Amino acid sequence: MQSSRWIEVEQRPRAWVNFAKGVAIVLVVLYHVTLYLQHEGILGLPNRIKLVLELFPMPVFFLIAGLFGARAMTWSLRNLWMRRLWPVLYLYLVWSVIRFLFYLVVPGLSGEIGELPASHPLSLALVLVWPSSSYWFIYALAVFAFAAWAMRALPGWLHVLIAATISTAFTAGLLNTHNVGWNRVGALYVFYVFGALYARQVFGAVSRVSVPRTFATAAVLVAVSAVLLLLPARWLPFLVLVGQASAVVLGVLLSAYLVKLRPLRFVSTLGAESLQIYLLHLFIIVPSAALLGLAVGGVSRPVGVAMQFALVAAAIALSLLLSRLTTRVRWLYVPPTRLPRRRRQPDEPKAVPQVQ
Repeated sequence: MQSSRWIEVEQRPRAWVNFAKGVAIVLVVLYHVTLYLQHEGILGLPNRIKLVLELFPMPVFFLIAGLFGARAMTWSLRNLWMRRLWPVLYLYLVWSVIRFLFYLVVPGLSGEIGELPASHPLSLALVLVWPSSSYWFIYALAVFAFAAWAMRALPGWLHVLIAATISTAFTAGLLNTHNVGWNRVGALYVFYVFGALYARQVFGAVSRVSVPRTFATAAVLVAVSAVLLLLPARWLPFLVLVGQASAVVLGVLLSAYLVKLRPLRFVSTLGAESLQIYLLHLFIIVPSAALLGLAVGGVSRPVGVAMQFALVAAAIALSLLLSRLTTRVRWLYVPPTRLPRRRRQPDEPKAVPQVQ
């Protein structure tokens, strides 16, 4: 009989992945709703909550990307380009153009806070060297895949140590590129490369959930979150990294257990469509926040919190609806492929285009 110190998780060892991604994408949407509503003067959750919301979503997304990107480190450069870098960069370029056109057509919206307006021609011209704060995540996937491949000869522990040192230099404010995308690339590469180098160990560790380990991780996360919320302590070396790591570990362990619960199956559904939600949600949040700012202006904080969560739900629901529509247009997500022309046999009639 198994000890009560262990909780058995879903028999499918990777079922937790979509659940963790579902939680992460909801927090990403909440983060952006908080940011844009505050920009319009609508106060909801305390401003410092954004520091805590940064601990889990993107680190776990990059950890998962690394877990499933480990094989790419063994490919040739040509295969890496064709199978990983080009598809990701294509997606980034297509949606950067869509983003530019959207903000060019819709008047009065910036789409960026503290950077070049999204409708500024330079924001599109520099997109391959100055990633936008909207789609930097997609850009980072290409950078991380190439960086992990380029440094594959390093011992794993040294590779992770270098990445962790770079990470804390960015989160502590010692390095600053003055670009959201590059700052996040520097801060979060450690999670991708750890997942890529130690995928087998991570999947093995999540196959069972230890109750004492889960509580210990939760205690670390609570302590770090309290320090970040109550004190201006981001400058402390490795503090943010410890908080992110504990948030990821706790989130993954809880996901491995919670994925079994039927009422929470919708979370895994969100995780399966997290990429589409990520690409689409700002097209809903930015104009909605602008309209709310014009319509209601300043409101009490309880009303602001209610508006905040209502907009989160609406943004996710509408993103899923748009996902159903846009995924029918294959080239929006996948590079067009050129099919080889089949040689016509001598006795075969020529194909005649059909009018639909």
